[in-house]
Amino acid sequence: MRITKRHLLGFAAALPLAWLTACGGGGDNGNDAHVRLVNASPGYASLDMYIDDDKEASAVNFGAGSDYADVANGEPDRVLTAAGSTTELLNQAGSLDSGKRYTVVAYGWEGALKSVIMTDDEDSADTDKTKVSALNLAIDAGELDVYLTAEGDDLAAATPVAGGVDAGAQTSFTSVSSGTYRLRVTAAGSKTDIRLDVSGVVLSSKDVLTLVMAPGSGGVLVHAIGVVQEGDVTSYLNTKARARVVAAVADAGTVSLSAGGVGLASNVKSATIRDYVLVNSGAQTVHTVVNGTALTDQSVTFAAGADVTLLVSGTGAGDATVHAIADDDRLPTVSTQYKLRLVHAAPTLAAENLSMTIDFSAVASDLDFGSASTFSAQTASSAATIDITTPSSGSIYNVTDVNLLAKGIYTMFMFDTINGPVGVLRKER
Repeated sequence: MRITKRHLLGFAAALPLAWLTACGGGGDNGNDAHVRLVNASPGYASLDMYIDDDKEASAVNFGAGSDYADVANGEPDRVLTAAGSTTELLNQAGSLDSGKRYTVVAYGWEGALKSVIMTDDEDSADTDKTKVSALNLAIDAGELDVYLTAEGDDLAAATPVAGGVDAGAQTSFTSVSSGTYRLRVTAAGSKTDIRLDVSGVVLSSKDVLTLVMAPGSGGVLVHAIGVVQEGDVTSYLNTKARARVVAAVADAGTVSLSAGGVGLASNVKSATIRDYVLVNSGAQTVHTVVNGTALTDQSVTFAAGADVTLLVSGTGAGDATVHAIADDDRLPTVSTQYKLRLVHAAPTLAAENLSMTIDFSAVASDLDFGSASTFSAQTASSAATIDITTPSSGSIYNVTDVNLLAKGIYTMFMFDTINGPVGVLRKER
């Protein structure tokens, strides 16, 4: 479709997030303003930006930024599209002042693109200093602490350069000595829940730097994008994934498992759901032992920033299999809803597909053994009824008066136990 100048009706409601004051000192060029685009949206690999009807930024990849474009001042529309497309993904309007520089930061998942605009007018840092701010656009990750330390520093003794950065918020600027740092991001208030750990972050003398947090595909780990006022845009992408073991071998069988040499479980009895552990992204060798017998090693590819469940299930070591299941730990987009899925982890029902209803509405159908259904978004309830069925037996597990909270993420695991199949509801977040 042809892009024409239109004003976004909902713009006023977006003002607290969309108009942030951030970075520094633009020069005047007649009556022009100067605007660039930074792509912090994992949902769109590459974006174009139009100011009114003119394309001013082209094919800006995730983690990168465009050059500044000179545009007429006033109140033009800013339109974002996928690279090479003219279909509007986002249309916003706002004042651009003569001689000022602005950085538009696109963020959000596919189908839900958003943007903030930073006015680049922060005074330069002193000599041998760098001004640093953090902008948390990893909305699903929650509040974050941001640390800049020497490479070998113990995080336990470190103080965050930006603490408790809420989703959608930007901190004020802090002056830091220029140099090369290790960047670590954690869940707010925790020094063990690591969301990002990268080395070689250079802070240059007199620079003004905004560290933009963008979400990984699982929703919990984050990437960072360093945006220097009137300068370079540098991506600091996560090299880790989160993986956990779910032991689901019949007759309370035991499971040990490592991925890329990182131990995830050691003689864990079924049925057990282990916590997530950081592993290197990319293809990793998974070594599994069931009931004391080593299975054939297999290769599993972990996407950077992803959450993965390694479901180990079977009637015993002879038929046990490791199923790699991608986890979506992104929060529901509607504040009154929760997300729930079903995982078929009952080996004695391997020949049967499972279905699940919530309050008699189908949310998972014909689910194969060793797999997970997609998440279903439902309205929160304090007294839900969950029923799991098979084609041959009908209802095999039923539970009532289940409290399913708004903004919660849940997985219903169907396990085997010595007393028969049983459902275990896990609140993921």
